[in-house]
Amino acid sequence: MFVLLESSHAGFIEHLQEQLSSAGIDCHVLDMGRAADGELHFAIRLPLYSQMSHARHLLYRDRLFALRIDPAFRQEWHALREAPKQQVLQWVSSPLALRISAVAVLILLFGSLAEMLWR
Repeated sequence: MFVLLESSHAGFIEHLQEQLSSAGIDCHVLDMGRAADGELHFAIRLPLYSQMSHARHLLYRDRLFALRIDPAFRQEWHALREAPKQQVLQWVSSPLALRISAVAVLILLFGSLAEMLWR
């Protein structure tokens, strides 16, 4: 079994499971137990890894699938779809990425300076 998504909001997870099942994805809701903060956590699991890419496409990119989400879960839905964008922003603005960018700029400057001196 492969975990597609985890959340502490049981109603949201069950609603997504229903929508994914109606779209042809074989998935089940699994009770993961309590976390350190005491909240129950649930997961949507897929028995076949081959369905994972289609399920991710539906969750993160498909506009028609987004229209089928109950308005009561819009806030959770928007948070789910924004999470990958926020992760990319964190990677780009991480200290490691900034150091790599600084080194690349220094290499470019020293290369340009060396080229000007050799001409």
